Amino acid sequence: MNSQKEIQIDVLSKEEALQLFKKIVGDSMKTSAFQSIAVEIVGRCGGLPVALITLAKALKNESLDTWKDVLRQLRSSYAKEIDGMEKNVYLSIKLSYDFLRSEEAKSLFLLCGLFSEGHAIPVPYLLRYGMGMGYFKEVYTVEEARSRVHTLIGKLKSLCLLLDGDAEDEVKMHDVIRVVAVSIAEDEHMFNIPNVADLEKKMEETIRKDPIAISLPYRGDQVLPQRMRCPRLGLFLLHTIGLCSIQVSDHFFEGMEGLKVLQFPGIGSSSLPSSLDRLINLQTLCLDGCRLKDIAKVGQLKKLEVLSFRDSDIEQLPLEIGQLRRLQLLDLSNCWTLEVIAPNVISKLSRLEELYMGNSFKRWEKVEGGSNASLVELNGLSKLTTLEIHVRYAEILPQDLVSVELQRYKMFIGEARGRWFVKSETSRLMKLERLKSVSILLRNPGMRMLLQRTEDLWLETLEGVPSVVHELDDGEGFPRLKHLYVESCSEILHIVGSVRRVGCEVFPLLETLYLIGLANLETICCSQLREDQSFSNLRIIEVEHCNKLKHLFSFSMAKNLLWLQKVGVEECDELKMIIGKC
Repeated sequence: MNSQKEIQIDVLSKEEALQLFKKIVGDSMKTSAFQSIAVEIVGRCGGLPVALITLAKALKNESLDTWKDVLRQLRSSYAKEIDGMEKNVYLSIKLSYDFLRSEEAKSLFLLCGLFSEGHAIPVPYLLRYGMGMGYFKEVYTVEEARSRVHTLIGKLKSLCLLLDGDAEDEVKMHDVIRVVAVSIAEDEHMFNIPNVADLEKKMEETIRKDPIAISLPYRGDQVLPQRMRCPRLGLFLLHTIGLCSIQVSDHFFEGMEGLKVLQFPGIGSSSLPSSLDRLINLQTLCLDGCRLKDIAKVGQLKKLEVLSFRDSDIEQLPLEIGQLRRLQLLDLSNCWTLEVIAPNVISKLSRLEELYMGNSFKRWEKVEGGSNASLVELNGLSKLTTLEIHVRYAEILPQDLVSVELQRYKMFIGEARGRWFVKSETSRLMKLERLKSVSILLRNPGMRMLLQRTEDLWLETLEGVPSVVHELDDGEGFPRLKHLYVESCSEILHIVGSVRRVGCEVFPLLETLYLIGLANLETICCSQLREDQSFSNLRIIEVEHCNKLKHLFSFSMAKNLLWLQKVGVEECDELKMIIGKC
């Protein structure tokens, strides 16, 4: 395999390498027999930390016979030739892969090797691709598949085959590990095609190798083949480089009837290739960032379980989508131009578990029978566990909108000034903005339940709300809330108003509190709080442009702030002290 990139790596001395190895394997080196083998194993890893760590974690708690077998393999003359990498470095990482006793973990590791070099690996897409390929055995729901993915990621991380990503829903792969993963994948007929000038020639070479998976980078100036004759191909991932629009032949998908997973972003034409309907076995289809006017053809792919049009310029979701009776996950996030969802399309997707519509469709009808989809249609989705949705008017929310099965949600109620979805690492977010009255919302038992379960709450430009507690929380004190952001609510006088129940806990899990532009805010808390729990987890508080606020904390509140790390105050003209009497 030709190396496309030189990887700069620091190596350890023999003594440092042995100490690192001993630290990881621990008690596994308790006898001299293990110790003598360890010295040679370490020597054959070439002082490369990632090779040492990966192999040491694989050998921890293994038998002496296993250690001897690993050493025998390291001594053998056979190891795959990779430019710029010593044979034993490759072999040590390959052995760690071989030690994975789970075929599912091996499949997920190789799948990670198909992602673009230097980019984070989004866990949600590992889930979607893995589901489509049928990697997860005895798994029947998206929730079960998600749990399996996180279990497998944990296993790969424990062996240093994967690393934590910069975000909670991402992972990364060390450059050296990735080179080995790509190499192992090629032996399994899974090809991560490098970014080359002559893409058409490279594709022809790959097709001759009878691939079962292809990952392909694409620049706008490259030409894709007229058709792909790959009868065994199960997974095809296309990654666009920069901003580009893909032009594809109508015959492109001919000869790919076995395909199960297709990621094909950035289609620039208004319609899908006519050969798409050949993909009768397709289970995961991601057409993200496309400029499609007509997507009716997708309705012919009856085996689809995962469908994504994320970031696409689609204008309507046609009746044909309702034919996808096996669909479990539908992602319409950031489809800003989506104006029409044909009535009864959503209600027909009876197996739907996850529906993502953030920064997307908002023209919900109040009742059924109109020209657009109604929120009432969501009532029939008994398996729904995840919902991201924008509802402009609180009065159209059905009383029984929310199922007890709903585990994750991001809901925006009200008028948006722009993109409303905020980055949140919590699984339950609600944003209320530009509502003239919240009383309609609070009369809805389903919405009251969601507010009580919410972990991340954003309140902006609300009217008729003098306090957050207990106007909005039904007297419960927001027991699960972790983050609270309140902005431009001119009628708010207190964040915590009068406490209805003696000894009530208020915000026991709250970590961050942001108060911005609350012109009439007088106090954060004007009630006697339970000393051991209320505000007891608060880490960060930031206050800006609250000109009637004279102090931040009451004495009863301040006693609980054992974890407070940051206090930020800006443009609060009347603020005289941090702690004061209510």
